[in-house]
Amino acid sequence: MKEQLTKPFKAILYNKEKVDDVGACICPPYDVITDKEQYLKKSDYNIIRLELPQAEPPLDEYESAKKIMAEWLKKKVLIEDKEDSIYVYEQKFVFNKKTYTRTGFVALNKIDKDRILIHEATRSKAKQDRERLISTLKAYTSFVFGLYEDREHKIEDVLLQSKKSLLYSFVDENSIEYKIFKISEKKELKELCELMEGKKIYIADGHHRLDVSYRLKMDYIPIYLTNMYSDSIIIWPYHRIITFKKQRSLYDFIKTLSEYGEIEKKNIINSNTIEGSIEIISKEQRPSYAFYSKEDINNLFILKLERQVQFREEVHDVLKRLKVNILHAGILNNLLGIEEEEISFTQEPYKFLDALKRGDIDLIVLLPPTTVDEVKAVADNFLYMPPKSTFFFPKVSTGPIIYSYDKHQAGIEFD
Repeated sequence: MKEQLTKPFKAILYNKEKVDDVGACICPPYDVITDKEQYLKKSDYNIIRLELPQAEPPLDEYESAKKIMAEWLKKKVLIEDKEDSIYVYEQKFVFNKKTYTRTGFVALNKIDKDRILIHEATRSKAKQDRERLISTLKAYTSFVFGLYEDREHKIEDVLLQSKKSLLYSFVDENSIEYKIFKISEKKELKELCELMEGKKIYIADGHHRLDVSYRLKMDYIPIYLTNMYSDSIIIWPYHRIITFKKQRSLYDFIKTLSEYGEIEKKNIINSNTIEGSIEIISKEQRPSYAFYSKEDINNLFILKLERQVQFREEVHDVLKRLKVNILHAGILNNLLGIEEEEISFTQEPYKFLDALKRGDIDLIVLLPPTTVDEVKAVADNFLYMPPKSTFFFPKVSTGPIIYSYDKHQAGIEFD
């Protein structure tokens, strides 16, 4: 019998008889949390206590999380679902004044490096932390975020038309409206799982959790999946913030860059000029970037490349065409000699305008967003993007459902 690659499972859920507001119990994935306190204050049962736990001596943070989860299960704050299901997430959000609804689902998926493709290298410190947490809890409090290829939208059609029961409805702190359903009808579960057969999964977020899953020798893990060709796939760029170790000249940079393309000087009026410049470089077919320096706070310089930046011969052609890599490795590292420790990252360059004017930072470099086709091309060729190349928006909140592999290692098989 052929091995089933995608399966339903029995999730650990919040018990709505014990928890009035499930929305107060969620938090973002651990790696984008900057203020734990706001989530600790929301509810005594906020998932932050498991996702990013605190030590309670003599227990370390991981054993503390294990104790809390056991208490919540004992008090029936958390309960195991009664039937194997696939869990459907609808996220309604506004981006650039337009409203989108992204539909995805969480199911168990067999992990295999030929089927599940990555585009990002992982950091050892983050891996050690997630490995300790997952192996101590024997559970996933948040999920790997994956994309599948479905130009005909067959899977979304099943998700939308299936018999679903509503589990939760809430709004998060970013005004994203969530509706989370479950599908438990065996016929519909089988149809969804069969539609995933033969499909590769491209990891958008959660590379560390995936890597840890291999290290823990997991067969199946829960993955949130959505169609890479949905119009609700939004990727934000990570812009570069540069702080020089030694003084460098903006005009030397401009002279060097002018040999590679057209440079337009744009007068800075306010933060709307930044937004407008991001729009310009995002719509441009040629690789295009914007530079804003403390040396000239009245003007921003937009570079539109007209000839290829040189890379080492052994660099793969896909990476030579990748816009974020052209900027990061080609322009910043190679052409301008800017070192990695001089570079930091942000999705919100507006927040750094005052720091630039004060001279606390030297340069803001604006990038266009990476496209889903670029992500796919990098992953298909088993390559890695530079650090901080993609920020898929919105993230998938941590907390509405949990997968305990201690209780439920793998879901039902279909004949």
